[in-house]
Amino acid sequence: METEGGSSGSPSSGSSAKSSGSSGSSSSGSAAPARTRKPGTWRRLPRVPRAPTHAIKERGEMGIWFITPEELQRQARERANELEKMDDSGCDTEEAKIAFRAFKEEHLRLDRWIAKGWPEHIVVNRTKHFSDTQEEYLTAEDMEARFAHRDPTLLHVEQLEHFAHLALTHYNARRTEHKFDIAQALTSNCFSEACGTTYAHVNFTATPRNSDDPTKRLFFAELMLVPELQLQEDKEPMRVLHVSTIDDVPCFGGCHEIYRKINHRMRGDMDYERCHACHSILKHPKGDLFIGGHDSTRMPYYSAT
Repeated sequence: METEGGSSGSPSSGSSAKSSGSSGSSSSGSAAPARTRKPGTWRRLPRVPRAPTHAIKERGEMGIWFITPEELQRQARERANELEKMDDSGCDTEEAKIAFRAFKEEHLRLDRWIAKGWPEHIVVNRTKHFSDTQEEYLTAEDMEARFAHRDPTLLHVEQLEHFAHLALTHYNARRTEHKFDIAQALTSNCFSEACGTTYAHVNFTATPRNSDDPTKRLFFAELMLVPELQLQEDKEPMRVLHVSTIDDVPCFGGCHEIYRKINHRMRGDMDYERCHACHSILKHPKGDLFIGGHDSTRMPYYSAT
């Protein structure tokens, strides 16, 4: 860009000098007056119409962004392929298997439809719908009934029973009376935190030993993996951190895959009222009694078998 930068003379004298320098000699009568631009101004560029966008408007928590149909189709195709590989072997009850099959059928149909094409004017609303796990008072028989139709060949049953026996042995070792024997190992979840620490949460029932009261009790236990002990054959790598009965206090299911509306004060993303690593079928006491599973973002949690 050229600007008029002479230290003396007016704009008209500067333009005359430019005119004489370029043509050698000219008369004031025949030469057209040169157009000048004020210092610091730019020539206006002509407006060019934008090419039409072929992007889908998607509304999220942080506003509106755009995603191309090709990218949306690719994501749907990947989700459908992953879902196609999944089966109901990880479900604890027949009801859970039925619910999984219905979920798989519905979402496979939707993702396959999206993968074939998507109208450009569609707005996808991803507004979160908050939920929570309800406070429950459950007996041992209540929980056992929920697992009555479980497939005995289910994966990880041996691990579940091992965790339950470790927990109850730990519980009995700290009591001089009112000890218990395992009645039924119900469910467990083994998960890792973002820091790499692996925890296990377990529900089981147990009956009093040498007691006139045969009432079963419902238990919750938390265990932690000590990786250094895995290399020693004579050592148990799972350390029991907490064991308690939960049939005499309010208990809560896990919040995994639930958008929980949290109204109390938190430390960062840590919700010390609930477990965000386990599903709702696994019951917990008040959240400050156990260590793992409190990150409300849910992103650090994945199954560790």
